[in-house]
Amino acid sequence: MPEIIPAVSVVIPVYNCGEMLEKCLRTIRSQSFKDIEVIIVNNGSTDGSDEVARRFAEEDERFRVVDFEHGSAGEARNYGISLSRGEYITFVDGDDRLSKWCIEKLYHGAKDNDADISVCGFAYFFQNKNGIKKSFRMSDKVLSSESALKLLLGDMKLRFYLWGKLWRKTLFTDNNIRIPDMYYEDAAVTPQLFYFANKVVLVDHYGYYYTRAFSRYTEVSMSADRINDYINTIPIMRLFFEEQGCYQKFKKHLNMHIFHVYFAVPSMVKQCGSDNKKSASDNIRDARAKVRLCMKVSYERLKKLDLSKPVVE
Repeated sequence: MPEIIPAVSVVIPVYNCGEMLEKCLRTIRSQSFKDIEVIIVNNGSTDGSDEVARRFAEEDERFRVVDFEHGSAGEARNYGISLSRGEYITFVDGDDRLSKWCIEKLYHGAKDNDADISVCGFAYFFQNKNGIKKSFRMSDKVLSSESALKLLLGDMKLRFYLWGKLWRKTLFTDNNIRIPDMYYEDAAVTPQLFYFANKVVLVDHYGYYYTRAFSRYTEVSMSADRINDYINTIPIMRLFFEEQGCYQKFKKHLNMHIFHVYFAVPSMVKQCGSDNKKSASDNIRDARAKVRLCMKVSYERLKKLDLSKPVVE
């Protein structure tokens, strides 16, 4: 009997998602679009999340749980991609939720337009207020790869998040794209996927509910590692565009991302608290100096920079 290949693979990295995982998996199980496989990558959970995931796998043959204890959420997603069989892939974080029609809307948006990527709107779910704020709505539209990438780099009308999107699997496999092991991995890899896409479809539907602990960004935990990785998204993007021979085409739009990073640094440093080795003013100075360096230095010198060396400590 021939193997039945699902249309969409849903990849969920899970690490100690607590009671939110049950709600997440319920919304996936109840999707109006049934032709899916659900790959739950248990990334070393210790709070019973793996038991919740295995119960869903026992109750629904479309679900399966694989154990992966070797890296970040990005590496867990890479592992899920390697196991996926669907033509398309969508990512869901284990503490988030989908609308009932999310995958159906994304799939038909991509399939009906022969697009490599489809994107839906999303809303925030704030735990501290137990409420939903609809924030990012899309209008139905088909965009060229270039137009979509220019919008994406502004990170406003299109956001870098890997979730809330449907990706043709061959974008990853044919272009040897892997999600990096870092914070803000979305910003590092999503522009690459948009660059290689044939078309990008925007879908007018609030399909994804992104869980945040607080309704104020300044209450989100921060660390020096997070800030250093955020800064490193700039050279990663520039190096990619340089290698594709299109840096000048996208330079103006990349500057929008640089602007966001440059002016976010002081707030991020202040959120680190008193654990830093250097003073806040020194960290801000050095972080901003690296941002400027990564844009002014030549491509050849940029390739030789040690991005692993922290400037915020």
